[in-house]
Amino acid sequence: MPLILLAILMLMPNGTYQQVNPWVNSYGIVTYPLNYAVVYRHVLGSGTYIMYLPPGGYYSIPISGPEYLGLYLQADSNVTIQLLNQTTYHEFEKGVSYQPLVTLVTSSINTTVYIPQGVHYIVVVNNNPSVVNAVLILTRHYQAALANAPIGVVDYGLAPTIGGYVPYSYTTTEFLGSAVIREVNTTAITKCPPLPPDSFSLQLNTVLELGVDNHTQYYWLQNVVIIDPGTRQLLPLVNVWNISAAPPVMNPLYVVGHGAVINNTVYAYMGNWTPYEAPLAVNLTISVGRTTSGFPDALFIDSIDGYGELINNVTLLLRPTWGPYLAVNGSEYSPSGYLIDVEFVVGGPGCGAVVYANNISAELSLYYLGPNNELLPVPTTWSFGSDTGETIINVKDEAAGAGAVLLTSGGEYLGPLPSADYVNFVTLNDYLLNGTLISTSIPIPEGSWVLLITNRTVNLGNGTLLRLVGTWVDDVFTNNTAIKLFMNESHVVNYEWARYYWFQVIDASGQLTNMSNWYLADSIINITVPKTTVYLNDDARLVFSGFQTNATHYLINGNSIVLLIDSPTQLVVNWTKEFNVSLIIYSINNTPIITEHLGWLPAGYEIRSVSINGINYTLQRPIYVTGPELTAVINANYAQFTVKDLLGLPEPLTRVSIRCDGQVMSVVTNMLGETPRILLPVNSTCSVTAQPLGYYSIALITALAIAITVSLLRVVLRR
Repeated sequence: MPLILLAILMLMPNGTYQQVNPWVNSYGIVTYPLNYAVVYRHVLGSGTYIMYLPPGGYYSIPISGPEYLGLYLQADSNVTIQLLNQTTYHEFEKGVSYQPLVTLVTSSINTTVYIPQGVHYIVVVNNNPSVVNAVLILTRHYQAALANAPIGVVDYGLAPTIGGYVPYSYTTTEFLGSAVIREVNTTAITKCPPLPPDSFSLQLNTVLELGVDNHTQYYWLQNVVIIDPGTRQLLPLVNVWNISAAPPVMNPLYVVGHGAVINNTVYAYMGNWTPYEAPLAVNLTISVGRTTSGFPDALFIDSIDGYGELINNVTLLLRPTWGPYLAVNGSEYSPSGYLIDVEFVVGGPGCGAVVYANNISAELSLYYLGPNNELLPVPTTWSFGSDTGETIINVKDEAAGAGAVLLTSGGEYLGPLPSADYVNFVTLNDYLLNGTLISTSIPIPEGSWVLLITNRTVNLGNGTLLRLVGTWVDDVFTNNTAIKLFMNESHVVNYEWARYYWFQVIDASGQLTNMSNWYLADSIINITVPKTTVYLNDDARLVFSGFQTNATHYLINGNSIVLLIDSPTQLVVNWTKEFNVSLIIYSINNTPIITEHLGWLPAGYEIRSVSINGINYTLQRPIYVTGPELTAVINANYAQFTVKDLLGLPEPLTRVSIRCDGQVMSVVTNMLGETPRILLPVNSTCSVTAQPLGYYSIALITALAIAITVSLLRVVLRR
């Protein structure tokens, strides 16, 4: 029987269906269970933060004062918002008593908070027993909270579904961000000297992964152009950060490039201001590989209006055991707290600055080099970034194709953009593969049709059966075995199966064999043997002798048993077969002796001796009960004794005792003093006990006495 239950078919352009392998795809994508999604353990966003706070969980954001901070929060339950300085923040982390500067308990707030001099922390704490979903907006150096974030094309490795986010990962050697900027006019909310106040940045940010000494190292790579619309000039910028640990450390002895390591923290390179013409077409590329000496190498390439230029070539003097790769992974984040994502976004010019977009018209698209060395749009698209601190206000982000967005001025939407996804995912829960129920998510091209086919009943072998209870497609129940999905979004398909186990009853009496059947897992069965003695005929019967089972849990009470069916189970009803035995006995001389009725004996019972007239005789060889009529030869033969008294005369008509090897027989002699023919054990020693004088001796003695008396009388009379 086939062990692959589901047939996953994808409709091809020619109208035919092609079977999909759930483990192999042409995108280099690996998926993980939904509960692995990093969004449940880490916030998304910069400036505006999307939080899924677990019970007792918190998230903190460092803020440097003095400044006024616009603060907005919307949550589905009350949370605690606190402003802490460095001392009280460390006390908070240690779980000791502390005194916050500000405490707010609310689910909705829009206010202004003053941040004193120095480093402080905004902390959001969930003291509820359940998860809290919240959106937090912080607008620095501004008294009103305005939604701000790096806006563009972002791939977090998170695909939204009705059941949560599908986390996935992939690696590549190249990301390319392509932008067409027709118009931009910005106003600085916060400034970043010495950059022009109304400039903004276009950033391609990604994460480099490589293995060194059996440890994974992470580096954050930034290919940035600072754009000044007022003077129509742009400035290339390259940053490399070590995000393998906190705080970030960059050793200048291990980095080679045109730039320099600043404060042992970041490698930075800044080019020269270059004029441009509107509309501006910009391609930013980051590609990685190894030098001829085997060192990890990152190339930062900018193409302005079709003219490409290698901006920087950064080499890390390390000996990797694997990599380097550019990675996206929605199931984890770096040890220093950075998301492992790729972002092609616009924001403030630098220094974590915020700008307001008065007008903007631009198109952004993001690609990666796929397994077949072709540029593919990033699998899924979000509208905002997280890793960079530069943000922008009043930018509307709309899908413009796979991995592409259109930026215009207007209210910001911060979240996933399913219409810009290159692939969607069909998540199958309790998918049966090779006899095992598994859960997996399969990337499917956007706009495809997928057909899922299953059987209602599947015998897995080994006494296990699955029956389809029903299927939920995006939380909608269906009883169909064939499900057709249009992949304009990701779908979740949950199969519910009832597991049955084969329960086999082996019963020689035939009373319980009809109990053999498929039973629902964890069923409890109560069985009683109706008749404990079953007669097969006059001379054969079955007698109940107990139960034998491989059940994991059971209870026996006499002829009843209660079993838990939590695996394939067998119950053997044990019976003893008995025969009403008659034994035909022969002597060793093959002389028929007697037919002895022995009564009901179990089959296989061994007979070594028999009792005849109260005397035990051993069999010449043991016999075993195999039927009602048996034949046996005993170690005995017939013998006859002549009993004589003290005078040597036979003792007729006398009861005598014959003792043979401890067994005693009582018989009466005949007129000749002979005993009847007696069945005696072979080689037995026998003795006969009789009267001292028999009838003949008594008669003789009497006759002699009379004769003597008569003779004496005659003598006396003669005298």
